[in-house]
Amino acid sequence: MRSITTTNASHYDIQKKRRKDLIEEWRRYRKTIVGRSDVTMVDDPIRRARRGVYVSRDGDRPSMNLDATVHEIAPGTTTTIHRHSWDAVGFVESGHGWTEVDGQRLDWRPWDSFYLPAWSWHRHGNDGDKAATFLTWSVEPMLEWLGAAQIEDAGDTPVEELPPTPRPAPEVVGDHPYARRLQRLRHQPIGSADTRLLTRFEDVRGVVSKRGARSLFLVDSTLGYRTQGLSIVMHELAPGRHQARHRHGGDAYLYVVKGNGHTTVDDVPHAWKTGDLIVVDHWVWHQHVNTDPTTTARLIRVHNVDALYNMMRVLLDPLELIEEPPVLDAPDLEGVVWPDHLLGRPEE
Repeated sequence: MRSITTTNASHYDIQKKRRKDLIEEWRRYRKTIVGRSDVTMVDDPIRRARRGVYVSRDGDRPSMNLDATVHEIAPGTTTTIHRHSWDAVGFVESGHGWTEVDGQRLDWRPWDSFYLPAWSWHRHGNDGDKAATFLTWSVEPMLEWLGAAQIEDAGDTPVEELPPTPRPAPEVVGDHPYARRLQRLRHQPIGSADTRLLTRFEDVRGVVSKRGARSLFLVDSTLGYRTQGLSIVMHELAPGRHQARHRHGGDAYLYVVKGNGHTTVDDVPHAWKTGDLIVVDHWVWHQHVNTDPTTTARLIRVHNVDALYNMMRVLLDPLELIEEPPVLDAPDLEGVVWPDHLLGRPEE
């Protein structure tokens, strides 16, 4: 059947309106602080857990890059097993439990971190007598935007009966373009076989950075993880001190594990407390401040570096995507005695 275009608008007009509409929509999403009190925990009868949304279309706070969700597993409960086309990272807030990834059980406790590779079958459980709570961050919004977000739920099917992780076509010998593609894709990280999956908090060590915070890697390529861009670092701010001001080309989420303070965004302070999520938008000058004069504050920083940032670096070169003042306004840390990094970790 023949189809005839009837629009009278030019390509220029249509594209200009699309760009304007997109930016206006995106600006409506922006929210610097999402308080824990703003997050409603809802029973999830499908997965047998409780879930609350900090940032995601699932909770009417949309994003185009990262989401942030809190999960609660009741005592004696095991969730259904599922998998999805995006990867995710998790941080345990309280309680004891386990996560099973492609049949491998990972026991965890407070402040441990875990990784869920794309297309890995996984479920969570709590064998104890108290609820366990953890947070997850993923790039599901980005994959949904690209039309590549897929999810499968398999109920209580044993993992050995489930289909394996999708693999590329077998590698072939040759130097023609298609052979090169097969050879390259054959070695990209897919599933759980070639990556680290768990970081126990007692095994990490902190290093004070030039920005004035003690930082502890939790999920990062330096620790053996092969994520699709996600990373987790814990920043610890000294009592009454701040982190040096800076800005970057991609957004970052910071979860307040412990403490009180504020984040200044373009000279406007936004107060936060334990359990809140700080959403640092792209290309805004920001600085995190611990307002407690006696106790350190701990923030979990999550962003999508290796995928989104590196792509933006290439697309926007020579624009520098991380910027700091010519002289860092880092705090004077002389005389600061950093507590044992395990201090303040919940026992349950």
